[in-house]
Amino acid sequence: MSVSVTRMRCSVAALALTLAAVALAGCGSSASPATGAAPNADRAAAAQGVSSDVNLDQCGKATRTIKHDLGTTTITGNPTRVVALEYSFVDALVSVGMSPVGVADDDKPERIIPGIRSKMGEYKSVGLRATPNIQVITALKPDLILAETGRHKAIYDQLSKIAPTVAFPSLNGNYQQVVDSEMSTAIALNKCDQMKTRLAEHEKVMAELKAKVPTDDERKAMFVVTSDKGFTGFPPKSYTAGVLKLLGIDSPLSDEGGDASVSLTLETLVATKPDSMFIAGWTDKTLAETWAKSPLWKEVPAVKNNATYKVDQNIWSRSRGLLASELIAQQAIENLYGK
Repeated sequence: MSVSVTRMRCSVAALALTLAAVALAGCGSSASPATGAAPNADRAAAAQGVSSDVNLDQCGKATRTIKHDLGTTTITGNPTRVVALEYSFVDALVSVGMSPVGVADDDKPERIIPGIRSKMGEYKSVGLRATPNIQVITALKPDLILAETGRHKAIYDQLSKIAPTVAFPSLNGNYQQVVDSEMSTAIALNKCDQMKTRLAEHEKVMAELKAKVPTDDERKAMFVVTSDKGFTGFPPKSYTAGVLKLLGIDSPLSDEGGDASVSLTLETLVATKPDSMFIAGWTDKTLAETWAKSPLWKEVPAVKNNATYKVDQNIWSRSRGLLASELIAQQAIENLYGK
């Protein structure tokens, strides 16, 4: 194959283990105090990196009203049996020291990245993320369901009859929306303090990684996913491109359109002129493999620059959580600049 591939380094695993230890230590030492132990104003202290419209004023209340994309949901007490219908919500649970009883894992548990899976207990698969099995969810008797705004809008009423359900963007959510959904999930779980600890650590990790990116580097990097039929690019408003943008690594794609992803032809890829590319999903049966045999492929600046990198689709595309963001940032920097 004519494209060069930079191997992911073993330090990824080290980072995941370090973050796991920090997160667990934080969770163990900052359990949410009982309602009434402190004024709500204290509980509503800003969480790092969270938007102002996240209803932090509900933190610590015995009964909490959670605002989300599909309405408002009232939750009383501390949910313990939680079903997560997207991988990013699993990250949110693990970040506050919890484990889901059910996960829409597409019947492929290996898609849950190791740094998350190692901190989970046993769970029941509830099927596909796009079409979770309602009967299996019901049988689990959850006291909270975490749904995805776009995927589960049509079944939201059904889910709400099973258990209190909150819905946040993940599939087409951007980086900020993912961070906000993690905090909102923690409010629903009555785990505000634990999530604030995790978000503070996340902010520190991302700042340290950003400091490694040269401020005068003007190269454009693009994240794409390839399959047997397509080659999809992700503009700046998308989750992964947003993580790279946070580091100071810009995308060559325009953010003018309303879509979170764009389908690319080989001709438009050449015209887009990415200086480097992170490519997920590449196998010998994908469109990228076919394109790599074309003379036109060699006209892409990233190919000319020997700067095309295969990356793990589970980390770079599917997970969309705090840990995934940190791993994406680390891998991007190591590939572009070395250790």
